[in-house]
Amino acid sequence: MCGICGELQFHDGPARDEETVAHLSALMARRGPDDAGRWHDGHRAWLAFRRLAILDLSPAGHQPMLTPDGRYALVFNGEVYNFRQLRTELERAGVAFRSSGDTEVVLQALAHWGTAALDRLNGMFALALYDRHERSLLLARDHAGIKPLYYLLSDEGIFCASQYDQIMRHPWAADRPVSPDGLALYLRLGYIPAPYALLAQTHMLPAGAWLRATADGRIERGTYTDFPSYREPDLRGTEAYEAVEAAVADAVRRQMVSDVPLGAFLSGGIDSPLVAANMRAGGRPVRAYTIGAAGDAADESDDAVAYARQLGLDHVLEQFAPDRALEWLDAVVAACSEPLADHSIFPTLLVSHLARRDMTVMLSGDGGDELFWGYAERFGSVLRHAADFREPYWQRSARWGAKRAFNVGRAHANLRARDIGDWYRQKHTRIPAAWLAAVFPDAPGWPADFGLFRYDGWRADETAQWLRWNEFVGHLSMVLLKVDRASMANSLEVRVPLLDREVLAVAQRVDWRSCLDLTSGLGKLPLRHALARHVPAPTLAKRGFQIPMATWLRGPLRPLFTDTFAGRRELLGLPLDGAALARLLDEHVSGRADLSRALWTILSLALWHDRHFRPGVASDASAVAAHTAVRIE
Repeated sequence: MCGICGELQFHDGPARDEETVAHLSALMARRGPDDAGRWHDGHRAWLAFRRLAILDLSPAGHQPMLTPDGRYALVFNGEVYNFRQLRTELERAGVAFRSSGDTEVVLQALAHWGTAALDRLNGMFALALYDRHERSLLLARDHAGIKPLYYLLSDEGIFCASQYDQIMRHPWAADRPVSPDGLALYLRLGYIPAPYALLAQTHMLPAGAWLRATADGRIERGTYTDFPSYREPDLRGTEAYEAVEAAVADAVRRQMVSDVPLGAFLSGGIDSPLVAANMRAGGRPVRAYTIGAAGDAADESDDAVAYARQLGLDHVLEQFAPDRALEWLDAVVAACSEPLADHSIFPTLLVSHLARRDMTVMLSGDGGDELFWGYAERFGSVLRHAADFREPYWQRSARWGAKRAFNVGRAHANLRARDIGDWYRQKHTRIPAAWLAAVFPDAPGWPADFGLFRYDGWRADETAQWLRWNEFVGHLSMVLLKVDRASMANSLEVRVPLLDREVLAVAQRVDWRSCLDLTSGLGKLPLRHALARHVPAPTLAKRGFQIPMATWLRGPLRPLFTDTFAGRRELLGLPLDGAALARLLDEHVSGRADLSRALWTILSLALWHDRHFRPGVASDASAVAAHTAVRIE
């Protein structure tokens, strides 16, 4: 796991000064503390790299890496798990290798097959490849968006980076206005999904996509893979269970390749215990890490302890009172180089810190909920009422009105939604529309080209698969950003076997009814079945380490909230109604409503703004230190 950045200028002029390149590289030092490298063509292009050494620890793994003829230069962040098979194929084609890791395989694959090589890669990655002959820069990102890659596209050229703060610090970012679309999405979703970003003319490259820029300013875009919103299922019941179990086992086995210590996160749920069970099935010792909530009613550490005992894991458990998480607030804000309001980053940061004491690589269970209909309440609430949406909107609205006025008939509240897509959008919106309009009277609306919640169907099969697609493309991208930020703040690589391409291929074939039982409210049935092969009684419900954000905002965070917004009349240039914000806080503090998601979304953005928002300002020594010293002691 590493950090990358690079630039291609579209016009003749002086090469980028070394001081700016050094500052931009230093911002991502926490992503790669083991090595650093820079390369330039002496004219318009340069690449920079920070390395967290995982495979081929020798100098042969140094980046930027060039082909022997000097034509191609690559910076590559991530891991490709099928690199040995690709290497064998390339060697048969006459390619000679100088190293034993995956980076050179990716380099030679791109040189040999071009962008067609991307669809052959099974891993997690973000990369930038410069072609000196064509004078072009190729950017690409893995199939699931596990590793982030941002870029700034301007009249002067293109700049790419692993972190958004690098984008903001680039000289081309000076005077860039805030993007109304990016800000609108953050205020509603708590993160900014690809391809949007916070500043105008800046973007996140979508998952499974590539972009090529040439020195004359031409831009070419492509998608080498995407997750379908519908595919006719052909795996059900026992056949589905066995196919998923085999795919997960193969994925875990593939992802255990490492030249440094490797462990597992362990919760009391289903996904991470299944990953740990498959790691242990290979016969090697496995150390697993859990944080407990110190007697909280939602604490699941007892289940994790039971799993560890049954699976024979070397278990490291550390108990923390949830209120102690406030001590990590500064580290959380520092770790997020772009606005992110998912407060589950607190425990993710903590468990990453715990694991980094011994490990450099960890395997996690992320992705299981999105792939196998694990959010049972969220999915189930829609599927139980999906057929109602075959009626036209006016008829559903009238039925709702009759129910309210005369208590006649059956009417679910969300029948007032225009369609299922609109209903699901409401489920994911963090600041209620009325409050958003009150606090930010000039808040921009949803982007016109934002299609994540466009769905007007109602049939169960199509709806179930659209719901999964929505979670995979949308919510999962926020989860992966959270994990990347929390782990990289601790120089820790996190791999996600459940997002292996083979697992995705099998998951797309499974009928949703073999994953989600609407009667019992249980999802992820194939994963539960697979875990039951390893332990006698898997837990039925996952609770997790709960951050009491609602309580914090009524208590210890309340003074910070008040101080942060005292006298503030705008946020990122957006006018802010202080009186309305005070009413929002009072509504929550009084206990009349739980508005913690809305309040944290706003507070998190303000804290991020005050720490990170300096577009076009080259980082000075103190700023670099703030970004490289994110540690919890």
